[in-house]
Formats: sequence, C-alpha cells, structure tokens
Amino acid sequence: MNQNSVTQSENSIVNVPQSTVRQFLMASLIPLLVITLVLLSSSVFAQYSINEITTDYNGFWKSGSGAVNPVKPDNSHNLLSFSYYGRRISTGVADSILQAKGLSFISGDYRALPVQSITGSVTSNTKIGVGEKYDGVSNGRGVTAIPNDIPYYLSDGVKGLDIGTCVANLPRGILNFGVSNIALTALNDSIPDVIITQTADPSGSDIDRYEFTDINGNRVGNYVDIVLNNIPSVGTWVADFYEASTNPMQLQSGFTRTERGLRLWAADFSVFGINASNIAQVAYFRIHLNGNSDVAFVAYNNRAINVNLVLPTELISFAGKAKADNTLLNWATASESNTDRFVVERSSDGSSFVTVASLRAKGNSNRVQQYTTTVDAIGGKAYYRLKMVDVDGKFTYSKVITIQAPAKQASISAFPNPAGSFTMITHPQVTGEEVITVYNLQGIPVKQAKATAASTKLEISGLAAGSYQVVFQSKTFRQGTSIIIQH
Repeated sequence: MNQNSVTQSENSIVNVPQSTVRQFLMASLIPLLVITLVLLSSSVFAQYSINEITTDYNGFWKSGSGAVNPVKPDNSHNLLSFSYYGRRISTGVADSILQAKGLSFISGDYRALPVQSITGSVTSNTKIGVGEKYDGVSNGRGVTAIPNDIPYYLSDGVKGLDIGTCVANLPRGILNFGVSNIALTALNDSIPDVIITQTADPSGSDIDRYEFTDINGNRVGNYVDIVLNNIPSVGTWVADFYEASTNPMQLQSGFTRTERGLRLWAADFSVFGINASNIAQVAYFRIHLNGNSDVAFVAYNNRAINVNLVLPTELISFAGKAKADNTLLNWATASESNTDRFVVERSSDGSSFVTVASLRAKGNSNRVQQYTTTVDAIGGKAYYRLKMVDVDGKFTYSKVITIQAPAKQASISAFPNPAGSFTMITHPQVTGEEVITVYNLQGIPVKQAKATAASTKLEISGLAAGSYQVVFQSKTFRQGTSIIIQH
C-alpha cells in the first residue's frame, strides 16, 4: 500500500497526503488536549492543596476548608501542623500542643527557606502584611514604626513559620534559595517537601513558576506553574497592610483591619521532576514571581534537604561613614573558606539595591581580615549591604546599614563687593526668623536687617567707608563674609 493513502472502504482507496492527515488529527486532538489540560490543572491544584492547618494563635487554632474556624487571627501565630492527603503532619514548632489536644499526627520538621536574593523593584503595590494587632493598636497604626525589611517577614516566627505576617504583591522578579543534598529517600514518600503560602487576595490569572536549578541557573527537572486562586482557603485572618515603598512604612486608608484568606500548597520533590539521575545537580530553589504573590513563607522539609543557611564567610562587622566627597565602608571577617569576593550594594529607598563596588576576598583564612573601600557619596540617607560570594557562585547578604550624608555647608556671599550704597547678600532660604548683622573691625554690630527669601538687599549708605563682617544667622546656622564699603 502507498504510504500516502488510507483505506476508505473495503473496495476503494482514497489518496490523502500525510500532511493533511496530520492536520486533521491535530485539529481533532487540540480541543481534547485543551480540555484535558484545564481539568488536569484544576485537579493538580486540588491534589496538592492543604485542606486544614493548626497554629498556636491564642494557644491553639484549627481551621480547614471544610470547617472554617469563625475565629480570625489578628496577630502573629506559627504553623503547628497541616493536613495533606488525609494525614496531619506536624511542623515541629510545638508538637506538645498537638499532643495536649489529643490529635494524631506524623512528626515533621519544617522551616522557612531563607531569602538569599530578590530581583525587581518595590512599588506602591508592595505591602507588608501583619496581624492588625501586631503593632499594638486595633484598627490603626501603632506608635512605634514596624521595620521595613522584606526578607524578615518571609522567615520570621518559630522556625520561620509565622503565618500572621506576609509580604503582599512581592515585586515581579525572582527569589533564589540555596539548597543542597536532597535525600533520595524523600522522593515519592508521600511526605511533602515544599510548602507554599498565599495569605492575601490571590490573582485569578497570574502564574508563579517554581523550579530547581543547578549552580549555573539551569533548570533541573521541570517547572511547576501555580495559580493559587484555585486553592481553597483554610481560614481567614485580619491584617493591616503597610506601604513597603516608603521608609518608615505608612498605613494607608483602606488597608487597615482587612480580612484575607489563608491558602497553602504542598508537594513532593518528584512533582518538580527530581529523580535519582538529576538529584545531585540541584543547587537552588527558584521562584518566578508574577508581582501579585502574597507570601508568608516558603517552607521546606528539613529531613529531606539541606539548606545553605550560612556561607563559609563569617562576617563580624560592617560599618560606614559619610565624608564630604565620598562614603567610607569597612568590614571584617573572622574566617573565610572559598570566598571569592565582596560586592557592595547601595539603595536610596532601602528596597532597590545596585552594585557600587566589588573587592576580591582573601579566599581562605582563619584569621581576622579587614576590608575598606570608598564609594561616591549621594545626598541624604543611603542604605548599604554587603553581598558575600563564594567561588561556587553562592552568596548571602549582610545586614543593611544606614548612612546619613552630612548636609553641604551653605555659603554666604555679597555682591557688589566692594559696595557703595547697598550690597546683595546671598544666603540659604529663610523661614522668617533669620537676621543679617554687620560688624565693624572691633566686632561691634553696626547694622542689622531681617533676611528675606534666598537673598537680602542690605542698605549700607549710612556706614563709613572701610571693611566689615556680614553675618547671616538662624537658630541652627551661622556664617559670615567680608565686605568693603567705598563712597
């Protein structure tokens, strides 16, 4: 039979090109494929969703998608356990509470992944969410400002599992977490290895992508796309959402005492295509953020994976001082092992950082090492952090330090000079209380006038010819200049 023909009936043959056959088959299969993917997507989300949690709110709080607790947490509380595939698994935060409540559970050990880096800029859409009583005030802002520190709220609480704080609308970009030594026995063991939280209003269309990569950023296994809106809420909390694009953060109208749902998703490493052949390649867990993610934490199974919490560089100090033309930065390490370099990053708002300097590290040392560098000064307040990079490309950050550049000294000038009947004194902008005083060579004041705007016309026709000192003075500033009067 000709390869380009198909049988129409027992007694006839119709010649059809193979390309036409392929087009027909594709046209027939695509609708079925689309329907299958939609159904698969929904079932995947349901399959890996967590349908009940317990926390230590007010001692003990349990809520689930099938029996939502009417009590709505309004402060920090830590995840004690979660129900997955019909089994309750503890996080290890306080198993004694679960035992006291007579709950059966599988003992676990879960911790929040430490944020090593984040790309993307904080905008007015980014919020820090805290329980509405977190700041000590109900339905309003507390007296003491809460810190503006995105990484902190992604890993605060016992073992980093505070589900009563979050970062809402994390900037569109990438979160990287250093990981290593995934246990082969953790694959397909029905115990989840990754837990993802969504604690505000999830988008119905935006997708977050989760994947593992090697040391060079190449994907290991497959990625998983998640639309968290498809996951049922297990409970409701009451939150204040502070504006993260300002420092100190502001609590805007409409973001106080608001109710939001709690959603959690969990999965085994095998869902990401991790298997015996590629497990040794894993170096990072990467999250591609869509800009609308509301994360309390991303947790990992500590019995299944090692997370690189500390690099071989032990930093003991990082400080700086602003000078007239530049900023001096210095730091010291107690020890270094395979350390490659130090990268100095600066921000004007405490959120978006750029590289301003890079120094080669000693590499390997068990003695104190001192480092110093200078960078160009910028006006006002600046935020600095140190990125410590090892030879494998892994890195971590120091704490953020704040350096206030000194205000530039304002100058006083007179024109014309020498002068006859008047001279214009240029000075800083006034508030209404500044005065200008003219002194003779004996230091005796001979004339005084109230300063105006940024310059003042000084009448001097009544003064004798000679040299004088003109002084501009406010409550916080005093400076003078010399003039010569000629008639």
